[in-house]
Amino acid sequence: MANLQYRARLEAPFVTQARARRLRWVAVGAAATAALAAVWALTRVPSPSARIVAEPAGEKPATGSPPAHASPAASPPLASFSDPCRERPAAVGRSPLLDDFEDGDDELAPLEQRAGFWRWARESDAPGTAPALLPVPRTEPSARNRLALHVKGGTLVDWGATVEVSFRAACYDASAYGGIKLQARGPGRIYVALREVGVIPLAEGGTCQRDCHNPHVAKIELSREWRSYEFRWAELRQRGMDTPPLAPSRLHSVAFLIRPEDTPYDVWLDDVRFLAKDP
Repeated sequence: MANLQYRARLEAPFVTQARARRLRWVAVGAAATAALAAVWALTRVPSPSARIVAEPAGEKPATGSPPAHASPAASPPLASFSDPCRERPAAVGRSPLLDDFEDGDDELAPLEQRAGFWRWARESDAPGTAPALLPVPRTEPSARNRLALHVKGGTLVDWGATVEVSFRAACYDASAYGGIKLQARGPGRIYVALREVGVIPLAEGGTCQRDCHNPHVAKIELSREWRSYEFRWAELRQRGMDTPPLAPSRLHSVAFLIRPEDTPYDVWLDDVRFLAKDP
């Protein structure tokens, strides 16, 4: 039941969007049908005086009629998609914690208008079915640090796996901070990824229409012991040449990527937080 409720929360925005699109298409279809019916009613009985004759050579078409060789009128531009960052919650720079997992649930710490749910997505999961990810007891826990996230799996061959949390609303302004920090242990290698709305496809609540899923990332070589890792925004890079720097004012999600070449995997994560800006 918990998984069903979690999936319903994830899928609710997309179900609403799909329903709205269907209603728009129904309205467009009804209007088109009415227009065609009107045209058919007006033209079904030809006028007795109408005659079809060849156009005299060299004669120009009547004013307002396009020449025979003219290109059809350009289609009107597609309606622009609304930018999820037009109205966005913003951090103020005083409560950097994203989650220390001590509350034992899958939700972000409710600080500075942040909200979202952790999930563990793998290439073997059907779309939209990635399970909620709940904290478990840490190895060698302390009184103040008892729980962490833990994911473990075998060899993967397609895109791998990811531990991720998407902000709700779909755009979050973290420009009051200077980077991200976490604790982790392995063995192996992972990538910390900050995703802007510009790399998320339209169907998933972003604005990307091409070259999607190209987040800003940094590599982490894990140790078998718990260690802290921190990265300034400028240290996170996209693949490709001459790519723009990360825009922390337009964050969609935070993810920890496990690529196929780094599997099998056994990864622990804890104390994820933003970094203060440099003085």
